[in-house]
Amino acid sequence: MSERVKKLPAKNRSAAKIPLVGQLFHTGGLDVLFCCLIMILFAFGITMMYSAGYAYASAYTSSPNSFFKSQLLSGAIGFAMMFIISKIDYRILNGILTPLAFAGTVALLVYTYVANIHNDIKRWIVIGSRQFQPSEISKFVLVLVMAYLICIFYKPLYAESGKRAMPSVKRLTKLERVVFSFFDTNFKCTVALAAVVVLFCGLVFIESHLSCTILLFCMGVSMMWLGGVKKKWFILLGAGAALVIVYVVFINPEFVKSFSNYAYERIMTWKTGESYGNTTRWQTEQGLLAIGSGGPFGVGFGNSKQKQLYIPEPQNDFIFAVICEELGFFGAALVVLLFAALICRGFIIATKTKDLFGALLVSGIMMQLGFQVILNIAVVTDTIPNTGIALPFFSYGGTALIILFCEMGVVLSVSRTCRLEKV
Repeated sequence: MSERVKKLPAKNRSAAKIPLVGQLFHTGGLDVLFCCLIMILFAFGITMMYSAGYAYASAYTSSPNSFFKSQLLSGAIGFAMMFIISKIDYRILNGILTPLAFAGTVALLVYTYVANIHNDIKRWIVIGSRQFQPSEISKFVLVLVMAYLICIFYKPLYAESGKRAMPSVKRLTKLERVVFSFFDTNFKCTVALAAVVVLFCGLVFIESHLSCTILLFCMGVSMMWLGGVKKKWFILLGAGAALVIVYVVFINPEFVKSFSNYAYERIMTWKTGESYGNTTRWQTEQGLLAIGSGGPFGVGFGNSKQKQLYIPEPQNDFIFAVICEELGFFGAALVVLLFAALICRGFIIATKTKDLFGALLVSGIMMQLGFQVILNIAVVTDTIPNTGIALPFFSYGGTALIILFCEMGVVLSVSRTCRLEKV
């Protein structure tokens, strides 16, 4: 705020014109500790990705360094975008940009399904020589939409739940007041939030991306909990979800086959330990061998045997198995601790944020990161069906890495305004 505006009486300050740059860009410092943890994870991740993918790249690409070069380029682009986004005021998202992002993402997910209608796996869009998964974008957009709606539903959600008011809440525009005037009870708001979660999960599920569907569901339910939805609805939702899982996995797996043969094969492979027309079980078994071979301290960096074309595409979803083999239990534990430190620091930023929207945005991104790490490790250790989910900062994938850096940029943008001593 300029000196001229500060000198005005409080009632007239809102009427004073503030420079556009002051509205769009931050001037405060970012959270250095959070930023350093990101850099450590990326450096660690790209090093392990190079080791895990060297043999596979030598056999199937023109250069043994092809994965490393591509990931390094994506990382450089993502890093630059992270710092640019961190300078932009995140509060510009708490408006018309969010409904537009919601509509665009839904349209993109529908297009992805229609464009791959004859394929068993329908999650990819090919543009020239590149391909990406719109489901990667849907993770952040779900967090964004949920935070936006919770701010609009603030009174019926928080008042009925008896939660303490946050320092700052979204001021509704005339259009938003008209559109959302119907949602005046906790129940109606809960239905609206649940509908958004179901829509995203349904669109991703029919694209044969079971792990991302589980991730979106966990993220959506967690955001609803943070948003003030009454506990009794979570009891009903949890019971319903448990019944669906038991029915689909143990009673009638054939039900899934009518929607996605890919998901059916993955569930049956995990349930019976037998392959169903694919190499999924082979990948899981080789990954488990890699984990068991590592022992406490591992066989040494670069010395993994299972990455020598035994684990299919070890630089992707099963990179954690290579980490366990080369660095052992303590190396794998270090990876988990680094993620835990990053997530904890993110939640500290969320608790020190001045407004509800920023707190929800950071919390949602941190929950996405945490759930994704948990699901990836669960897949690699054969705790859940092998459905393909990347380990953030470690797994090969340029688009996913750039989007992840952009999300970290949003967190850093929030950190510039929070009541937190910058370490």
